[in-house]
Amino acid sequence: MALVVMCGQPCSGKSTAAAFLVKALEKTSNMPVILIDEPSLNLDRNNAYQDMPREKNLRGMLRSAVDRAVSRDSIVIVDSLNSIKGYRYELWCLARASGTHYCVMHCVADEAECRAWNDDRRSKGLPAYDENIFNDLVRRFERPDGKNRWDSRLFELHPGKEEIHESSQAIVEAVNFLTGDRNSAGSRNSQMLQPTIATQNARTSDTNSLYELDRATQEIVSILVDAQAQGMGGVVRSVPLGEGLPIINLQRSVGLPELRRLRRTFLKLAGQSSLSGPPPPSDAKSAKRMFADYLNRELSANVL
Repeated sequence: MALVVMCGQPCSGKSTAAAFLVKALEKTSNMPVILIDEPSLNLDRNNAYQDMPREKNLRGMLRSAVDRAVSRDSIVIVDSLNSIKGYRYELWCLARASGTHYCVMHCVADEAECRAWNDDRRSKGLPAYDENIFNDLVRRFERPDGKNRWDSRLFELHPGKEEIHESSQAIVEAVNFLTGDRNSAGSRNSQMLQPTIATQNARTSDTNSLYELDRATQEIVSILVDAQAQGMGGVVRSVPLGEGLPIINLQRSVGLPELRRLRRTFLKLAGQSSLSGPPPPSDAKSAKRMFADYLNRELSANVL
């Protein structure tokens, strides 16, 4: 139903905000709320952000976990830095492919505040960032912008200026947005994201179906080429394809390049229709019948 991306500087209060958001959603929605973060993947923050390869692996693991969890039947919250706008775009694409709501919750805090909170956690023996890792993450942070589709809708919390709890204004507005309350302020993107052809997953049966189409069309092209070759230069008026199949009617000689072009066009059309309509036939005979009917229409329309 929804994907929520937490975003902010290290130690800016994201996990606290995410925990309160989970509680608020569990009270107002009957859908399961799934929290995905580094601890849930058994990742240590200092090891995960120690260098770029490890950080890239961390983002890949988080993205894979989101991809498995996001659906129209659950609310997924990604509690991590999510500081790179290109990565937030990837998460937005996952939400769009699933046809769910999407929003970003930004915990806005000054570097000095985040540093103080990180030092306080370290002094108490709680998980904290090493100084060099903290400085690097702060330097590379890319602030979300609500004008970008992958950062919209954007909710902002200010942990340094207000106490974060379930009734915080940003959390209340986010809950209304995620649960479908279109009367919430600024809800221009309250509609669920709509998947496109580029983001839709092809049906499992399509692979075998398109394979059968590819093989069947190649067989018909071979039959037509052989039949015309046996005509000794004369025009072959009709080519039978076998019992239960149409006869290909030829009004002129059709060369191999033209047949290959027609075949490619037919396969392209079949592939596009498999995303928006019924899948192509999975048996060879039906595939041959479809291609034969297509050839008869195209060749009769292009008679010189």
